[in-house]
Amino acid sequence: MPNRWDETWHRLREWTNGQAPSERLAAQILLHEGYESLDPSHPLGGKDGKRDALCKKNGQQWIMAVYFPRGQKDFKDIQDKFLSDLKGVKTNNADALAFVTNQELRLAERQELHESAENISVELFHLERITAILDKPEMHSIRKQFLSIDFKDTSTPQIVTVYNQSTSQIQEKVRNGSRTTYRINPVTGAREILGVELDY
Repeated sequence: MPNRWDETWHRLREWTNGQAPSERLAAQILLHEGYESLDPSHPLGGKDGKRDALCKKNGQQWIMAVYFPRGQKDFKDIQDKFLSDLKGVKTNNADALAFVTNQELRLAERQELHESAENISVELFHLERITAILDKPEMHSIRKQFLSIDFKDTSTPQIVTVYNQSTSQIQEKVRNGSRTTYRINPVTGAREILGVELDY
């Protein structure tokens, strides 16, 4: 069954892969967004010193905090987790917090989280933002690794042999979203089109 056009969004929101993969996915997102020297704590479990990772950006020391529950939670739950993670900035003598979550955050909610951080710099990677990042073509390998969503390139023709007969060979060619099935005539070598359908 083909994936929905918004498959990335759905798989992030209904996250079932646990804490370790969520921290490793978050790390890849931050690295893509220009964070450097990323040093994970204990994605497989253990005392993490109020940080899931340390990293640097624009000459500042950042901590990464990850919150990937299954399904949408109340804003109070998200805020409580955010404020708890915010304490890790001081604990780790850091300057700022990168909060990565699979939760939807409305504009007013994002503003409230920023205001609650007071003088601490915060970057919020919420559901819509990380969906947009992961849907970039250059992130297809990360999307496949963590979300099992394969990249389908329809710009390049793909030839797939379906089956062979003694008298003919049935093949399919996929290009620009359409699938053409054809047979090679074993005598003349001519291509005989058997059908064309949309490939989603």
